[in-house]
Amino acid sequence: MPRHRSALLAVALALAAVVVMTAHFVWQDRQRTTARMEALAADMAKVVEAHVLHTTKGADIALRQAAAVVDEAGSLEAVRSSVHWRRLRDALANLDGGETLGLFDAKGNAVVGTGRQQERPINIADRPYFQAVMAGADLVVSPALRSRLDNRIIFVITRPIRDWTGEIIGVANTGMKTEWLVNFYALMSFGLDTTVTIFRTDGEIVARSPDLASHLGKNNRNGPLFQEQLPRSPVGVYRSQAELDGKERIAAYRLVSDLNLVVYAGIESGSAYAAWQARSLWFIAEVALTTTLVLLLLLWGTRMSRREHNVQIRALEAESVALQLGAELHQARRDPLTGLPARGLFLELAERMHQSAGRRELTLAFLYIDLDGFKGVNDRHGHHQGDKVLAMVAEIMRRTTRDGDLLGRLGGDEFVICLSGHAPDIRTVATSVAARIITDVRDLGQGVGCSIGIALCAGDCDDLPGSLRRADAAMYRAKQMGKGAWFIHETAQGPSLSRNDRIVA
Repeated sequence: MPRHRSALLAVALALAAVVVMTAHFVWQDRQRTTARMEALAADMAKVVEAHVLHTTKGADIALRQAAAVVDEAGSLEAVRSSVHWRRLRDALANLDGGETLGLFDAKGNAVVGTGRQQERPINIADRPYFQAVMAGADLVVSPALRSRLDNRIIFVITRPIRDWTGEIIGVANTGMKTEWLVNFYALMSFGLDTTVTIFRTDGEIVARSPDLASHLGKNNRNGPLFQEQLPRSPVGVYRSQAELDGKERIAAYRLVSDLNLVVYAGIESGSAYAAWQARSLWFIAEVALTTTLVLLLLLWGTRMSRREHNVQIRALEAESVALQLGAELHQARRDPLTGLPARGLFLELAERMHQSAGRRELTLAFLYIDLDGFKGVNDRHGHHQGDKVLAMVAEIMRRTTRDGDLLGRLGGDEFVICLSGHAPDIRTVATSVAARIITDVRDLGQGVGCSIGIALCAGDCDDLPGSLRRADAAMYRAKQMGKGAWFIHETAQGPSLSRNDRIVA
């Protein structure tokens, strides 16, 4: 009897240990799942933030060009001439995501516009964004609204037009597609139920995917994002129930203070944990089955060795699946077309490279590369040919750079390179690489070229994203000067420009 009781006690302790270990494994798997979902949401928010900055920068350039047209014409009314109207049309044509570009007088009456129009007068004096600009705001991004041209949902970016005395005589604005900001990034969801939203800092919605129409005019100022998260930090990841639709999400946000905007990317909890729940159920079922088998093995000792072997095989298979899932997650952070790191992975690797450069007293150089004429390739030959061109450009970058250099694709036809070297030499290396890439891309014979912006970042600088933005801005300067060139931004020495592979002082 004592021996029988000892056996029962041993079995009870073994079962208790199995229950504890199972609960611990399931809990750890949930923690790992949460970390992956938070990292994915944060990466989405970073990418969307960069796209928002890129889009608003392009809109600001177009609006400044429109104001310059008014200045050259001498008055708002003079812009009605065909010459000036064509310049406004060209400015809109170069604006990604732009629907309309219009000029309005100080009373809100339309003077001239391009893009989608109807033959009827339009007045925007009652629009809050118009009132804000007339009150002195420099650049205003409106919430999503219904266009008075055709009732489509857009958002509006507006800046004032001033005369030579500085008095506001009207406004220039551009109607933008809301889907331009968010729809593409919803594809980054990897089969999960995601929401991407751009808010103004007053809680109003600028763009959202999915289902913007049902949330038009709503305000999120009383939600957890604005009441709890933003007051604590301009960037973060959190989990809560959304104020707008009541759904619980793992979310990341980023405050774009210069534009008074907030980028939000969320993954619905049910979708985020669906795979974990399935894994847990299977795992618990396997543990229960294994435990039952072990008990039977205790009763049928002759089969113990064989069934222990089966348990070991299952454990090895579970470990293999976990390793495969980790490898697939890492691969998902790379661009599937070129194999280059996508934006989130590139920024992480660039930060490591920056830390190493600081220890070795090296300087980093960021080369921001944008293809010229790439849209024409897609339009003429289709996206399949466009993909081939992107792959060839990625191969040129690999061929041109060194083993220790970092390459990445930011999305669309935008690439980035991070080089490192000693301060006296890094400028020469960066401009040499830029010139060779420009030449090799042009020599592809596909009707494309490229413009490259360069920004240097010493190892002890603490603004890595700022360096990337300066490289982006330098690239736009290269485009403005005629494309097919590189433009370098150096804080200490000032900018330099290259055209047609010749350095221009």
